[in-house]
Amino acid sequence: MTDQEERDYFQYHNANMRLIKIGFEAVRQQIKDLFKKRNRSGIHIYLLEDGDKEKVDLRKAETALSRVLSGIQVSWAEEGLKRLLYENNVFSEDQRKYILRTPALEQKWTNCFHIVFCIAYDLVPGTDPACETVEIKDQRGNLGDDLVNQYSRLNGIINKYVIPSFSIRNKVQHGEWVYAFKPKFSEKFSQEITSKVEKENLITTTSRFVLVNAVYQMIVDMARFKSNAFALDSMHTPFEYYYHHNIRKILFETKKIKSPELDAYIRGMIDRELRGAAHRLTKQPPSAGGK
Repeated sequence: MTDQEERDYFQYHNANMRLIKIGFEAVRQQIKDLFKKRNRSGIHIYLLEDGDKEKVDLRKAETALSRVLSGIQVSWAEEGLKRLLYENNVFSEDQRKYILRTPALEQKWTNCFHIVFCIAYDLVPGTDPACETVEIKDQRGNLGDDLVNQYSRLNGIINKYVIPSFSIRNKVQHGEWVYAFKPKFSEKFSQEITSKVEKENLITTTSRFVLVNAVYQMIVDMARFKSNAFALDSMHTPFEYYYHHNIRKILFETKKIKSPELDAYIRGMIDRELRGAAHRLTKQPPSAGGK
């Protein structure tokens, strides 16, 4: 692949991501509009009793849109990885083909992260461009404990919070929006997978979206700024320099994934809307002719 082709492919995937983001934000807004919807009596439907038919119907619509949002979020993560493969002067053609031809999206992400880390810290063997023989945990004497620990932590975050959404997307794309079944042929019902699908909502999916972006940026920082060639303070690369800031951001999102507190979020939206309406009423001028 020529340099121009690499730039073209990056732009192709970048255009895909721009449209995916528009779709993601549009569906998010539709869900948020549902949260604030009122019935004919002017009452917020989400404040009604759980068994009320209007609320039941609205929650079904919310669930349907949440499933769509989950699918879009993983499309964003998948296309983001493809765009990463065409970052300027990062991967060799052999490395790019190795990642693209990896069957599972989960393995694509872990392979990509592993190879980028090896590239960044000059660990790529001459006869093994995919770094299959490189064990980062054995590099403490070369890299030091901090870098090896940072690799392990970020790898753990990818496996625990980025990758699980892929299996949820698979269920959603196969129409298993309420009841999910075991892979690979969906022959047996799975309560475990069903529970995971049920837990996905506006908060968890948005947090996964933000988390993927943060992980992506950390990988790009490694890919673009190798070794100490671009050290920000003469000692640390951007990946190292911003590591703790980015990890704090990621951990903030993981807390919301584990405990999304959707009901509190919805009530907060409604309370803000009610306070805003009350405030506007107090600012209205007196009616003409009033004493």
